[in-house]
Amino acid sequence: MKRLLSASAVCALAVGLIVVPGAIGKTSTKHVGGTVSVNVTPTTVATNPTPPPTTIPDTLTVTGNVASNSGCRKARTVHFSYSGAPLTFVGSPVTTGPNGDYTASIPAPTTTGQTVLATVDQVNRKFAAKRKGKKAKRGRIVFDCMQITGSSSTSITVLPAV
Repeated sequence: MKRLLSASAVCALAVGLIVVPGAIGKTSTKHVGGTVSVNVTPTTVATNPTPPPTTIPDTLTVTGNVASNSGCRKARTVHFSYSGAPLTFVGSPVTTGPNGDYTASIPAPTTTGQTVLATVDQVNRKFAAKRKGKKAKRGRIVFDCMQITGSSSTSITVLPAV
């Protein structure tokens, strides 16, 4: 009888060691990509002939959307640059809204044929798993929202001074 009790205790301990670590505080990381759309208005600017040379209008309006899952669309930082110097950011970075939409004003380029590049920063987000009838902090899901880049489909034409 003692052997049967000790054998069942050892089995219960072994089963408990296998089952329990999977149920306590499990965190899974999901890598999430996406796309970013970039729309620029106006697409034609003129050069002002009076010194110093400036462009008319002097700013462009950039609108677009970050398309990803619901946790990775909102509150993302978007930076802008031109295709001639993709590592030089222009204007101030903007933050996306709850549905991923953004609007920004950036200075107009001085050379023709440039496209606007948008870069969305990488960010990690943590969410509690939604389980009906269980504790909220039992399992956590971590979204690794990857860096996203996109460019405008049309180039900006800079007309010479008349």
